[in-house]
Amino acid sequence: MPQFEINKRIAKLRKRLAKEDVDAFIALKSVNVEYLSGFDHIRDDSNPHAVLVTADEIRFLTDGRYVEVAQREAALAASRGVDWRVDDPDDKLVIKDMHELWDLKQFDLIALEDTAPYRIFTSIEKSAQPVKVIPARNWVEEIRSVKDEAEIERIKAAQAITDKTFAHLCDFICPGLSEKEIAVELEFTLRRFGADGTSFDPIVAAGPNGSLVHAVPSDRPVQAGDLLTLDFGASLDGYCSDMTRTVFVGGTREADAKPTDSTSASEESRVYPSSEQRKVYETVLAAQKASLEAFAAGVSSAEVDAAGREIIKKAGYGDYFVHGTGHGLGLYIHEQPTVGPRNEDGLKAGEVVTCEPGIYIPGKLGVRIEDMVVIIEDGSFNLTKSPKELLILNEKESM
Repeated sequence: MPQFEINKRIAKLRKRLAKEDVDAFIALKSVNVEYLSGFDHIRDDSNPHAVLVTADEIRFLTDGRYVEVAQREAALAASRGVDWRVDDPDDKLVIKDMHELWDLKQFDLIALEDTAPYRIFTSIEKSAQPVKVIPARNWVEEIRSVKDEAEIERIKAAQAITDKTFAHLCDFICPGLSEKEIAVELEFTLRRFGADGTSFDPIVAAGPNGSLVHAVPSDRPVQAGDLLTLDFGASLDGYCSDMTRTVFVGGTREADAKPTDSTSASEESRVYPSSEQRKVYETVLAAQKASLEAFAAGVSSAEVDAAGREIIKKAGYGDYFVHGTGHGLGLYIHEQPTVGPRNEDGLKAGEVVTCEPGIYIPGKLGVRIEDMVVIIEDGSFNLTKSPKELLILNEKESM
């Protein structure tokens, strides 16, 4: 697998420092620390790490629990031309003694991530006096939005596991299983196929629960005749995948069977999608295809959103599409950019985004179809390989 382009990330950040006339930048947000350092498997949201970037130096500070692994990662980075200095706190506290460990008073102006908790921001600000500390909003997030080759390969590998898991679930799901039971099988299968875990808590929503956009799996048994929404993803080597498929749960309603001379009870009671279920599904699919075709570098997120949203409106379901068309993803499941009606920013080549329109009719049903795509100059390429025609489970045929 190709290596992360850490030097390019640091170079982009240094351009921002020069533009803002800032002497030093400090990252505390765990995912940004991981992104800037390239150090895998040291993410910890209790703020034990920090990164300092100046015009000519990059330093990594951690506490005693992670010094050994950080030094090992730094040696590996050095072999790839990335010159990291790992600072051993030696009984000092990362946040409280940062000014001393990094001699912050040598600078005139420091930019500190604005996501730092207020108490930490003010602590660093006070300890660095008389140096001025300013908040830096999305400096690293904006760089993270465009993925390098190594990142795309990791996301692609995570999605391959997700596709394989979906294929297994289509054979596993049957009437009588609860949403929770399906969710457990989903999570187990992701790991069995090689994932480190799930990229977020999976959504398994059947029948009327499908109208809940972020439904939590319940004890409700899946029934023949339900539309079932599965929204899930794999986490692999720090990177996320995200996919949604809505399927129709086929089968028979034995209690309703009325056999005739020429038809068995199971044939008489077999269920198929209703006209409303078909219409909603085909509307969402058409909307998704329209938005997928609109993706390209330079096209605004609002334009992509409008391409699919207009189809849903024309079909009479405009009030039931209650979220944006998609979002970026990478180290986190939700990253920049946001693909929605209020974002007029142009998409960039290398961004990995989801495309997931949906229709949610309260108390009745919900349909969402989601793929991940990589933006390129003249369009996009799709990382999601699972079929999108309406699958009828427990049947040999699909629509």
